[in-house]
Amino acid sequence: MFIRMIAGISMAVLGALISVIPNFGYLQVCRHCHDIEMMAKVEFGFGVLIIFLSILLTFTESKDTRLVMSASLGLIGIFSALIAKVLIGFRDGNCSPDCSCSLCTVLCLMTLGILLFIIAFIYVFYLWRIKNT
Repeated sequence: MFIRMIAGISMAVLGALISVIPNFGYLQVCRHCHDIEMMAKVEFGFGVLIIFLSILLTFTESKDTRLVMSASLGLIGIFSALIAKVLIGFRDGNCSPDCSCSLCTVLCLMTLGILLFIIAFIYVFYLWRIKNT
């Protein structure tokens, strides 16, 4: 139960950070870059989905269901990192003279997505090992 709470809470915190970073604060993307603004909206949606699945993961009793949820959270983390860099991408501030986007936004989103992937698949291997023993 303790490991399930730690995994669920840590993935929920990462989901909250993924949804908040491109929309608020210093790492917020500017409104001049329409593609980047779309990336911020997609990351917000992924962050909310991660939070929702993490809460379900925390309170689900079945090991098989937690295994599948954790694997899906890991894949969502990879998609979150790919959206920030490859799928939608990020410009280096040359879209307009008024662009105030930070390059650290993409690095933070990629780091959080990869960290979510790592935590989720460590939990997958933990559940798989418990299930097969």
